[in-house]
Amino acid sequence: MILYFRFVRLLKFFFPFFLLFGAVTCRITETGRKVFREAHKKSLGTDSKKKLEDGLYAVHYGNGSWPDLSAESEEEVERKETVFLFYLIKSGDRILLIDSGISSVRTKDRYGIRNWISPDTILEKAGIGVSMVTDIVLTHFSADHAGGLNLFPGARIYINPNDWQLLKKTDWFPNLGKILLTKEKDKKLAFVQGSMEVFPDFRILFTGGRTPGHSAIEWLRSPKNRVLFTGDECIFTELCVGGKDPVGLPFYSVKNHREFLQYMELLVEQGTRILTFHDPSLLRPEAEVFPRIYRIP
Repeated sequence: MILYFRFVRLLKFFFPFFLLFGAVTCRITETGRKVFREAHKKSLGTDSKKKLEDGLYAVHYGNGSWPDLSAESEEEVERKETVFLFYLIKSGDRILLIDSGISSVRTKDRYGIRNWISPDTILEKAGIGVSMVTDIVLTHFSADHAGGLNLFPGARIYINPNDWQLLKKTDWFPNLGKILLTKEKDKKLAFVQGSMEVFPDFRILFTGGRTPGHSAIEWLRSPKNRVLFTGDECIFTELCVGGKDPVGLPFYSVKNHREFLQYMELLVEQGTRILTFHDPSLLRPEAEVFPRIYRIP
């Protein structure tokens, strides 16, 4: 009995300390959970409070290299590092892509693309779900430009009919034929004949050099801010402005390509900014607002 009373006294004495220890432990545990959640967000490269603002962005989904055929002799031919890009324009609820990247692992392996991340994964980390993409302008049918089309089932597609027919004959992603047919049936397809204005001061231009239906895009963002998206008519801006062919690429029409380069040089003289889809110099570290997404001023 004496032992029992001693135990009760000890319990009364130490009970407040047990309560205090429990409260402190709970608080430490909750703090640890918060720290873990924040660290997990950082590891994903996301911030739930940060959103992609309206503007123009370059999306970098992979790396590669091409032979530099601008060398003066075959012995001097080297491979130049390239990047694989598409562009995103956000204006309120409207999200327009210029080209779509590659969605298929098989296709990216076929073309030797390194450090590849699927376009939908990159966009989702910036809060852009695939259903939010409203429009896609395709410069041409090549895999690295049209190979991610299947990721955005609700988007309206703008493309030259010649390259649409060529795209149908490819296997850039599974069920390609069925997906393209659905676009046609759902009237989510706009054929670009010559030139077309998608929205004010944003114009698709037929170039027809790289492929039979190749297009470029000219956008007057403001009176002193005009940009030209070249597709694959130009790979490295400095070479194109100098009148040289893109690195290691064949052409459907050399004549059309040369005419485009002449037009491009004229625009450059007027202050137009040239945006290609493979030039690493376009990606400046300080402009990266989300992983692999770079703001273009």
